[in-house]
Amino acid sequence: ELTEAININKGTRQGCPLSPLLFVLTLEVLNRTIRQDEEVKGMKIKKEEYKLQAFADDLVFILEEPLTTASKLIGRIEEYGKVAGLKINKDKTKMLTKNMLKEQKKELEETLGIQITNKIKYLGIFMTSRCGTLKE
Repeated sequence: ELTEAININKGTRQGCPLSPLLFVLTLEVLNRTIRQDEEVKGMKIKKEEYKLQAFADDLVFILEEPLTTASKLIGRIEEYGKVAGLKINKDKTKMLTKNMLKEQKKELEETLGIQITNKIKYLGIFMTSRCGTLKE
């Protein structure tokens, strides 16, 4: 059951140490929504399914079947963004793909409006599509 809406008149002050904690707590709503969404297919390793990794506002999504799953994921993020007042910065967002044909990559890039690249940097570490195997 939902309560009545609460009007927010003020935010936290610039540099307030509470700000990052509040941001992470609200972002966890999105993270849980994606983890529980059966239409967003993550990568399965043994019995576990991995869909995302998050550190503060840096997110990495790990998708199986990106041609069908990625648009659903973007939809969930945009729904959350309408409520939270956030949006995807498509200029800073990159995709890394593995085992996709050039035509499929082009279709995915055009559909989502997000650039596909051969290398991305996440938390100071470069990741490429040429990695061998994933190990637990």
